[in-house]
Amino acid sequence: MVDKVKELLKKHNITLAAHYYQKDDIFDIADLTGDSLELAKKTSALKNPLIFCGVSFMGESAKILNPNIPVYMPRLASCSMARMAEVEKVKNNIKELKENGIDFIPITYINSSAAVKAIVGELGGLTCTSSNAKKIVSHVLNQGKKVFFMPDKNLGQNVAKMLEVKSSVIGDENWQSADIICYNGHCSVHQLFMPEHVEFYKEKYPGIKIVVHPECAPEVCEMADFVGSTSQILNYVKEHPKDLMAIGTEYNFVHRMKRDINPNIYILSSTKPECPSMNETTIKELHDLLVAIDKGRPYNEIKVDETVKQNALKALQRMMELS
Repeated sequence: MVDKVKELLKKHNITLAAHYYQKDDIFDIADLTGDSLELAKKTSALKNPLIFCGVSFMGESAKILNPNIPVYMPRLASCSMARMAEVEKVKNNIKELKENGIDFIPITYINSSAAVKAIVGELGGLTCTSSNAKKIVSHVLNQGKKVFFMPDKNLGQNVAKMLEVKSSVIGDENWQSADIICYNGHCSVHQLFMPEHVEFYKEKYPGIKIVVHPECAPEVCEMADFVGSTSQILNYVKEHPKDLMAIGTEYNFVHRMKRDINPNIYILSSTKPECPSMNETTIKELHDLLVAIDKGRPYNEIKVDETVKQNALKALQRMMELS
């Protein structure tokens, strides 16, 4: 099946992109790999058709940044964090901010729907990724504005700690006084990592390095030796190929680093932190999509409403210009 996939990709001059959280059988044959920011940059320059293996918001972002190429996904997997940022709930939060007289600029994590990105773009806001969140938030705060950060409250609070400013989740006590006001969303995978997991590994393996993603809870990040995005974690592991580490992020990504770079790696959790959305896509589904394309019956082509696309593009472009 893998050979057939490669044959059809080549036959139709299709680029295969895969996020770091994809399973090995897909990731290992992809033309382009990376985290959200890396893939946004790489796919925006393509001239040929694209198949994106990830979750729906990634396919949408690729289409918005590169509207002239067809973008397909083997499965329209939906990120649980992105689903938490429901359009009506986002609009109600923004209305509440305005009613409280708060001078703010919205920032949405790239893990959000095109519709939410469009709301942000229309209000003069930006998208961000975990790689550039600190830089994007600093840019807004330096304008003397507050930040409404969505949908991941953990990333928003962790950036606030990095910048030494006050953060709060909208609706919490005295939330109006915060510099970074966070939407009440989170990642279902990164919430699995707990302070007791850090304590366990530090007690069992003195000197072990704790490495976590900033979607983890602030109390976990405070205990870590390194906090970084997916690509930043990869670079950190490459720089420390023999160090004993416990890493708090998605299973497939950690497994691959243990396989390819540093065998002295543990998963920082008591359960397998495998992203259910990212892992919905299978090599068979990729194969079936390519067969359908070969027969002239493609499906799961990403389409974005024109008005949504225009406003979402503003938010994405503002991020890209600062990145």
